[in-house]
Amino acid sequence: MNDRAEKNGTNEYLLQMKQIEKSFPGVKALNGAGIDVKYGEVVALCGENGAGKSTLMKCLYGSYRADAGEILYRGKPVRFTDPEQAKEAGIILIFQELSLVMDLTVAENMFLGSQPKNGIKLNWKKMNAAAQEVLNELHSEVKATDLIRNLPIAQQQMVEIARGIALGAQLLILDEPTSSLTEREKNNLFKVIRMLTAKGVGIIYISHKMDEIMEISDHVTVMRDGERTGDFETKDTDLDSIIKAMIGRTLDNYYTKCSARPGKEVLRVENLTVNGYFRNISFNVHEREVVGFYGLVGAGRTEIMETIFGVRKANGGKIFIDGKESAIRTSVDAVKAGIGFVTENRKEQGLLLEKSCRENMALAKLPQISKGGFVNEGETKRIYEKYHKELQISSPSSEQNVVYLSGGNQQKVVLGKWLCMNPKLLILDEPTRGIDIGAKSEIHSLIARLAEEGMAVIVISSEMPEIIGISNRIYTIAQGRMTGELHGDEITELNLMRSIAIADSTQSA
Repeated sequence: MNDRAEKNGTNEYLLQMKQIEKSFPGVKALNGAGIDVKYGEVVALCGENGAGKSTLMKCLYGSYRADAGEILYRGKPVRFTDPEQAKEAGIILIFQELSLVMDLTVAENMFLGSQPKNGIKLNWKKMNAAAQEVLNELHSEVKATDLIRNLPIAQQQMVEIARGIALGAQLLILDEPTSSLTEREKNNLFKVIRMLTAKGVGIIYISHKMDEIMEISDHVTVMRDGERTGDFETKDTDLDSIIKAMIGRTLDNYYTKCSARPGKEVLRVENLTVNGYFRNISFNVHEREVVGFYGLVGAGRTEIMETIFGVRKANGGKIFIDGKESAIRTSVDAVKAGIGFVTENRKEQGLLLEKSCRENMALAKLPQISKGGFVNEGETKRIYEKYHKELQISSPSSEQNVVYLSGGNQQKVVLGKWLCMNPKLLILDEPTRGIDIGAKSEIHSLIARLAEEGMAVIVISSEMPEIIGISNRIYTIAQGRMTGELHGDEITELNLMRSIAIADSTQSA
């Protein structure tokens, strides 16, 4: 599978990385890895977290120096010693973690380090015009003069992508580019990718979203344990073949749905309103069911759950727990009422990254296991051992800082933090974002099992196949309004899209 370049010749290749090796103390991160990208081609680079994808890209970009192997760019051997050299050659890497300067404008960020000048003075007019031209190509609502800190995260990510285009990328590397984008913004990005490839630009597309990979890529290169384990022409392959190359086996039940009969009502919400975010939201959730919430980013889904959890103050409406009206004013009230909330941003809101797995897993239970300012260390170890085993967390020890765990294992630590509280209602906001396909499958199975064991579960997901695959019922949200409720056979992609489009059509009318 590694002879793609040899079979096709080298003249049509923008990039060839052959037999790349890279070791760190005690770890061989890359062992004969590589990737080939033709001019005007989208190559998806797939693999579980820790497979070596980022290390391979950093060896190309000059952040790391490969120990062995060959890199050909435009047919010539190259070895960049720093990212600036790679950028000057037209190789632009856009990381998942944003690297924007918050106090600068969009245009300043897009041309940072390469601002157009008149003599020694910055040419603001030329820079703003050039930035706005790229933003218009992306069909973005962002203005070149907007301050970055005033933009939502989805628009900040579009600015990162616009920056790569503005710098004249010949090879554009996109790392999880749609993680914070709306469906509309994702579609616009795909249009731009096709426009760039039509001009001969090569794209390396790194994502855990397999539906996107199958839609946008021409070719798929797979890595596992630092090695290149598969090369596929996308049109000639299927998802199972790619998954098997990624994890060494197929996933017979990638999506798992709770099969139990729903029990008593656990949560009922009536006419819940937070001014400026959502209004008159009503729904219910029962024991032994998974209820999905689907809508575009910014529709109000997260804000609804934050209000139920006491993070936001409602301007109107009622919340009932087990049939009784509940006055939830703070997150402490919510926890006492039996609600757990796994937030969308685990790194900033769900974990203390520089603390151990054991300490993180006991966070929610600290009030119960502390006395006189001292934490019962034995109890924290008991909690860790229980959920380390149940959730199959891969960590060398209970004292490993969570910052060093993969995304999937970090998410399992967050889940353990709430499961040790035995919640009657568990709210999961984008529970598999940024997680590799094997860990996603495990979390899907866990959600179904928790529901079958009696828990009421709410899942927010922007991935349509996921929300369809794991939900027993789905509520749709658009522009802060409830637009539909789907059951059983009604849960289809077409019905979901129709339901969230209701608000748009009403608004335009």
